[in-house]
Amino acid sequence: MKLLLILFFSFYSVLPQINLQETQITDGVIHKKIINLSDTLVINILKVDIKKPDLTVLSVKANELLGTKEKTSEMFQRYKMSGFNVIAAVNADFFESDGEVVSNMISNGEVVKAVKFSDSPFNEFTNSQLAVDSDDNLYIDQFVFSGNLILPSGISEEVHRINSKPDSNSIVLYNHYQGKITPSLPREWFVVDFVLFPLQTIGDTLIFITTGKTTLRNYEIPNQGMILSANNKYGHYLDREIKVGDTIKVIYEFSPMLKDMKTLLGGWPLLVKDGMNMIRRNPALEGVSEKFSEQCHPRTGIGYSNDKNTLYLITVDGRQQSSRGMTLLEFANLMITEGIHYGLNLDGGGSTTMVINGKVVNNPSDATGERLVGNSLLIVR
Repeated sequence: MKLLLILFFSFYSVLPQINLQETQITDGVIHKKIINLSDTLVINILKVDIKKPDLTVLSVKANELLGTKEKTSEMFQRYKMSGFNVIAAVNADFFESDGEVVSNMISNGEVVKAVKFSDSPFNEFTNSQLAVDSDDNLYIDQFVFSGNLILPSGISEEVHRINSKPDSNSIVLYNHYQGKITPSLPREWFVVDFVLFPLQTIGDTLIFITTGKTTLRNYEIPNQGMILSANNKYGHYLDREIKVGDTIKVIYEFSPMLKDMKTLLGGWPLLVKDGMNMIRRNPALEGVSEKFSEQCHPRTGIGYSNDKNTLYLITVDGRQQSSRGMTLLEFANLMITEGIHYGLNLDGGGSTTMVINGKVVNNPSDATGERLVGNSLLIVR
């Protein structure tokens, strides 16, 4: 009788070297664990019925700050403690040593980082990214940021990025994800910052009133609103064009264009497209190196089915006796076998982590255990 109350089911394949267990975590979420003794692999797969109205996907930045790191399990617990019914999580994008993610990121509809091209030394274009709109439709593409500042005169100027350190002669917007103050820039630069208070949002257009203006460095970033920062030639230009009390507009979009994008995070590279193994077609896709692609490593990945109704989160343990890891070619094949039509590789190696109901269910490869990472992807109800 007690067995009838257990909310999971398990079965073992007829091959004694392969142990396969499936567990229903909650309605619409199934955890599949594969222990392949003959091939020395431990694989965890989450299948999520993303079209269930009470299930959704959230991208979470470590400590809600661009330049910090946090464990995936800590992000899980932090969101759970703040009132979210968090089901599961995996680590997500590649990141710099300080925790800044290399690609675009949107969390709960708010831009964490936006750049035209990924801050990656390997890719000549930009890394592939996962996007989720307000209806939980899933997309994987190479999203490119495009921002425009409409001056009081009506002239439009390019916004080069949102958050992170700027290049010389550029216009940047900072919000609370950047931190408490604007980043330090070279002393010889001329920098002017404008405090923007939000008035209204019409579609992709944000309308602000300028409430402050300064040439002081490390200026305080408001919790509400943004800092518009221009340096060198653009600094002198906007110093002349914008005055306190002026109304300005900011328009930012991503190409390909999606409406109501609530989640965006990067990976590298695209592994599966239209059900085909992209690594088999091009082993150097998106600039991946032979060492990264053809050697076995721990892997984390995400993908979705042909009808976009099922979201998959996958981890493969590696660098340990119990699990050798996978090449990207093998990882793409695994995705296709599991039913993934579009699949994206996420940060792997020691970062590879899957958390279910607050517990790390894979075996991270670092000797110190679970690694601090730049961001994560949460499944919430």
